[in-house]
Amino acid sequence: MAESQLILGLFLVMAGVLALAVVALRRRAILSQESQDRQAALLRSVLRRGPGAPTRRGRREKDAGGRRREKDADGRRRETDADGRRRETDAGGQPRTAVAEQPARPAAPGPAVHRLVLDGQEREPRLPAQVVAGSARHGSFFHGWCGTTSGPHPTARLNVRGVTLRGVGHAEQDLEGQDVIGAAWDDRRGVLYVAVADGVGSLPRSGRVAQEAITAVLHLCLTRPDDIAFDATGARLFEAVAAGLVRSLGGDDARIDGASTLIVAEIAPRFDGAYVTVHGVGDSEAWALYAGAWIPLHHERGGGDNATRELPGHVRPHTQRYDLSPGAVLVLGSDGFTGALDESVSPLSRGLARLWRRRPTWLEFLNHVSFVDDYWSDDRSAVAVWIGEGPADA
Repeated sequence: MAESQLILGLFLVMAGVLALAVVALRRRAILSQESQDRQAALLRSVLRRGPGAPTRRGRREKDAGGRRREKDADGRRRETDADGRRRETDAGGQPRTAVAEQPARPAAPGPAVHRLVLDGQEREPRLPAQVVAGSARHGSFFHGWCGTTSGPHPTARLNVRGVTLRGVGHAEQDLEGQDVIGAAWDDRRGVLYVAVADGVGSLPRSGRVAQEAITAVLHLCLTRPDDIAFDATGARLFEAVAAGLVRSLGGDDARIDGASTLIVAEIAPRFDGAYVTVHGVGDSEAWALYAGAWIPLHHERGGGDNATRELPGHVRPHTQRYDLSPGAVLVLGSDGFTGALDESVSPLSRGLARLWRRRPTWLEFLNHVSFVDDYWSDDRSAVAVWIGEGPADA
């Protein structure tokens, strides 16, 4: 009898344990299903809101004026207007610091220029003794090297790139471009002259004035008497250019219906870099790039309007002198190019500081100067000189 009761007790205990196990398993399955349902609902919410949206649950609405309102689970409220300005308040309705929504940055495009090389290696040509290029109906460019690379006093090799492009604004109106660039190597003195002129768009003959100004300033630099240093002759040089413009283009009343900015630089290479002097009138500028940093050498920014000094009306240039180390780049440009430069913050400054750590090919340089930006639609010109490491620099 006692043995039968013991067996019955053990059976009841086992049955109870088994029942409890079944109940626990069913409860775990129910909780798991509820968790999956919550996760699925949250995922659907995120997908509806799009990538980058908050994942905490809250209310979201948009009014008729385009303002978007949100309230998160902590009671904080956010209101974003149609222009992207955001206003935040805490749970008590007190304003929080306003922040601006940052648009997503587009992915960087891949290389756009590929050189077709069939056989051999492209060699850098020697720069012509004198070259002048304009942008009247088409873009123009030149490139080459210069320097005293042999003899008892060899110097750093200078590698030159120059391009001038008719702007989209002129092209769409079927008007001529008014930028002109030039370069000349003075073998007797062992110095390089580079120049940029930007015709004033409101006057019909400004392109011709820019062309004449570049031709004249290079000729006067090459024929300058030996006893007159370039850095001391800025005023006389620009007075002579202005007088020549009036003589060759002016009518009986000396009006020439054109005007142009003008900037010219002398680069005197040494074995350990180059000595640079810049004369300039107007908003064409000179910059130096060294060790990834842009340094303004000549500019006349700071005015409240678009007015600029120009020839032949202004003949007193601003003059600057600099020593540039090997590896530096001297850049002269019209405002259609240099206007997009800044010491650190502009996309063009950052991009070129990276791309010009090494000397680009002439085709790469053309691609860099002809950057795409809807805002910069003016004629665009740049002349750049890479200061080499010595006569062996290739």
